[in-house]
Amino acid sequence: MVACGAQHTLVLTVGGLWTCGKGNYGALGHGDEADKLVLTQVAAECFKGNAQIVMVAAGVRHSAGMGAEGGVWTWGTRGCLGHKDMEDRHLPTLLGAVFGGGKAVMVAAAGSHTVVVTSKREPWAWGLNTSGQLGTVGPEQLKLTPTLMGGGDVFGGSPVRMAASGARHTLIVTEEGVLWACGEGEHGALGLNDSNDRQVPTRVEAQHFGDAKIVSAAAGYYHSAASMVASIHGERGKMLRIHLPRGWVTATCTPSLCVAQQILQGARVGRCHKLPPFNALAFVMGTHARLGSVVPTSAPAGGSSSRRSRRLEGKTPAATADTSTGCAYVTMPGELVQRVVEACASWPEGWAGELEGVVRLLGGMIKDKVSQ
Repeated sequence: MVACGAQHTLVLTVGGLWTCGKGNYGALGHGDEADKLVLTQVAAECFKGNAQIVMVAAGVRHSAGMGAEGGVWTWGTRGCLGHKDMEDRHLPTLLGAVFGGGKAVMVAAAGSHTVVVTSKREPWAWGLNTSGQLGTVGPEQLKLTPTLMGGGDVFGGSPVRMAASGARHTLIVTEEGVLWACGEGEHGALGLNDSNDRQVPTRVEAQHFGDAKIVSAAAGYYHSAASMVASIHGERGKMLRIHLPRGWVTATCTPSLCVAQQILQGARVGRCHKLPPFNALAFVMGTHARLGSVVPTSAPAGGSSSRRSRRLEGKTPAATADTSTGCAYVTMPGELVQRVVEACASWPEGWAGELEGVVRLLGGMIKDKVSQ
């Protein structure tokens, strides 16, 4: 994955973490403040026990990395790192056991604050709180250690699915599909029909989304966006903007639908893309857990269940199978089917296939990656 800060970039590969850009305050993690004009690998020994970093996030002058075992490392400018002090960190430094017994499953950073969602489905935040972006009530404008956002039934009692950090605001999406916002409301970035700041997470009314469930959100400087599962018309994967950034002709303080036909040219967003038939077929063949099952199924129109089962077992070439159902699969040459399966069955093995935080960014969860 790739994470972009204000003036630096993090690139995560199977082989390690690479960074480039402005090195101010140690945001690149190389032990100094030197700029890097090319991607340079962060020393693996910086991560305690050679932990495998599986997710990264970048703020204005700080960075964060999450390990496969749920640990979080931060480095960069003072006060934004969660280490109980005002010291800069030029190398990745592991946070202690600070998430109430939960392990980090995703991390988000922007501006001068960081948010972590844990295995307990709770959001924890630290850094600047000048506009309420940490979602906690009180006079403190800086949190030096991770602090539970809200608490109690602040999110209606629903577990948290994912979080997004803007320059001075934060968005939270719960598993019930509800969007919550807190922090700076300038230009309507919170979607709450005004430009006021919010010190605690406040629900963005579902009516703005046609009562559809929200699955993911993104936050910029003065604007936000959210993706919903389905509209009231049954269409999937539509995107809504919560605010239009400066320089546009108009702005809005409540979510408004990006009309797919006009703006996205009919395309769908994220994993709900409307795919051409053969692309959709390849996706299903590569990701559907039950594809190839030998369990007898009901006979399709014009064909027998035994013939269908043999085809799913790979014992009957697709080209010779029944073609009366109109399914693209049964008209494809067997060799092509095999090539498609091999090409698209690319879900990574091991830790790379368990990147819950990345899946959450896409609006899903590991446990239901097949169904979603």
